Amino acid sequence: MKKKMAYAGIATALLFTVFQSTTFAASPAADVQKSVTELSKAHDLNVKDSKFKNLDVSRFLNDKAKTGFSKLATKNDYIMEQEPNDIPNLANPLQLGTGIAGDFSYNATRDGDFDLFEINVPKPGYLFLGGGLNRVDYLTRFGFGLFDVYGKIVEPEYAASKDGIDYLILPVKSGTYYIAAANLDEYVSYDQYLLYANMLDTTAPDAPKVNPIDDNDKIISGTAEAGSMVTIKNGTVIYTTVNVNNSGKFKVNLPKPFKAGTKLSFTATDDAGNVSKAKTITVLDKTPPATLTVNKVTKNSKYVSGKTEAKVSVTVKAGSKTLARGKADAKGYFKLKIKAQKKNTVLTITATDAAGNSKVVKVKVK
Repeated sequence: MKKKMAYAGIATALLFTVFQSTTFAASPAADVQKSVTELSKAHDLNVKDSKFKNLDVSRFLNDKAKTGFSKLATKNDYIMEQEPNDIPNLANPLQLGTGIAGDFSYNATRDGDFDLFEINVPKPGYLFLGGGLNRVDYLTRFGFGLFDVYGKIVEPEYAASKDGIDYLILPVKSGTYYIAAANLDEYVSYDQYLLYANMLDTTAPDAPKVNPIDDNDKIISGTAEAGSMVTIKNGTVIYTTVNVNNSGKFKVNLPKPFKAGTKLSFTATDDAGNVSKAKTITVLDKTPPATLTVNKVTKNSKYVSGKTEAKVSVTVKAGSKTLARGKADAKGYFKLKIKAQKKNTVLTITATDAAGNSKVVKVKVK
């Protein structure tokens, strides 16, 4: 943390001087380059805020390109820088979502080149700022970053690289900012850089809505944010993922139903990598007891006995009159006491599990 604060203080002081100037002194490039050098140390600070642990920057990159400059350049529209653009008053205006390409060949009569681009941030949030190089003479050590209107460096909360693209995640308020780019080695260079800035989506989707699931279902369905990906976990293990269509619906075909009581969790991940809160669903028991066998009952019988699912409730009725109630034991056996019934009386024996599913058998008194 001390290193981070020191770097910010030095860089802010240097840049404030530069930003208050409307013309260059005899040799301003050195101070400017030092400022950008200090800013570039953000990459060395290993800034990794945990709230960006699921960050997916692929939407800013071109999946068809292998690495480097083209990962940014062919994904989005971009324009060429216009010199001179060394001070805020001359900064090139840049629309968010549009790339800017340039090089460090302009100030060939003095040490190096320094480029500024003005952006307007519409609302508070986080800005993605990425940069890459197209090597021509291999003389560029690329540095870039973001300043506010007072020349203060905006410190990143996340800094990383992917496929040859360096990028920063920067907290911003609404208003004007300046993107700065420089060759940190201060050489005149024809290596071409490309910068790209856009607001980052940090709002997590709502938790998916899932239709009830029971132990007979071979389809799981529900709704979530359109274009997101729903992850289904069985306990802590990922069971599957499914893409949500443009109507916000998803469906998964199951090879076999889940057992009753299984707890499944559902999360939605949007294309920016934001993950929703989990929605937990317990698989309902809609399957009646598998078996119910009843032993022979005669006009002299004082018990009704048989076997069914373990620990279910068993009821014996003659018409609408309840003759006995009880429970099967741990092995499914039951024996319920009744008054002797007349020959040919029809008894209805019902086994009901804890979920309310029932199996019925009718027997005639012999």
